[in-house]
Amino acid sequence: MSPTRTIVAFGSGPGIGNHTVAEFVSHGFNHVILLARNEQRLENEDAAFVSKASSNVKVDTLRLDLSDTTSIPGVLKKIDELTEGEDLEVVFFNAARINQSGVLEVAVEEIHEDFKTTTLALYVVAQWAVPRLQQLKQSKPSSKPSLLVTNSHLPWAPVPELLSLSLVKAAQRNMVQSFNQAFAESGVHAGLISVEGVVAPENKNLNPKNIAEKTYAFYEAAEGLDIRIQE
Repeated sequence: MSPTRTIVAFGSGPGIGNHTVAEFVSHGFNHVILLARNEQRLENEDAAFVSKASSNVKVDTLRLDLSDTTSIPGVLKKIDELTEGEDLEVVFFNAARINQSGVLEVAVEEIHEDFKTTTLALYVVAQWAVPRLQQLKQSKPSSKPSLLVTNSHLPWAPVPELLSLSLVKAAQRNMVQSFNQAFAESGVHAGLISVEGVVAPENKNLNPKNIAEKTYAFYEAAEGLDIRIQE
């Protein structure tokens, strides 16, 4: 009996989220857990899209507001229950909020919200995920346990109108770089998918399908801090 290979996606949605998960499913991952705030979209759109990638995939959905960091441990416990006895091999973190404003007009509360959603939530997820990924590498040396995070060019090229997003993406990149250095020896690949621009289906490179393919190739290579995808 073939093992159950599982990918968990925090921040599912149309575009990068569901296309990336579907790409992993097309390469043999057969259990998917999708998480986002919009429960209706998760069930009616994201799950349906991912299911088209394979007739053998099991898709679960869980509602999660990543900005509510106190609620995350309870949802992680549900994921543990859904994945008991499975090979949780990939954790894909794809959460962000995009709000434009004047550089000195961003409410402090908005910046705080963005840090919770994009950076603090990632830290809570990593505390849970990394030990499981390390255990998988120990039990199955041929596996490629990975914590993959979508990022951007904003850490080194901030946009004034996207001050809050620029701040949190810089902090997020720093965090993943620390994870990469700390856990590489134990066989866990922590890496960034740096999407450098606006994503749209009509773009040559910055389209969801190409980003998904590049992300899977990055997972397969299982090395390096990041890949950069530019138009």
